[in-house]
Amino acid sequence: MSAVSGAQPKMNLVEEGGRFYAPGTSPGEVLAAFQMCDDLVSQMVPYCQRKLATYEGNQDATVKATLKGLVAKRWCTDAQCVWIMRRAVDELQWTVGDGTLQSDQPDTV
Repeated sequence: MSAVSGAQPKMNLVEEGGRFYAPGTSPGEVLAAFQMCDDLVSQMVPYCQRKLATYEGNQDATVKATLKGLVAKRWCTDAQCVWIMRRAVDELQWTVGDGTLQSDQPDTV
């Protein structure tokens, strides 16, 4: 979020390659967000494997707790956290219930 002073209406934009984008939507910013999320996927896979014993082999409970912890860290949006965990579950080849990969928090920008 940003603020620009003055009486005239203002629009906050990011310039990249001679084009203007809303903050967070330029190609460079999107790529950086994807790379961060992809890195977190590579960290969540071994983390979930380690945590599985804590939840007595229950994959749903492990994924739900890991997602809750990831959301609480606020490293990325709730939607990105869900995407990260979906990718981790795919890589782990786990089958989890439909409600397991839902964030309890409303997504914020």
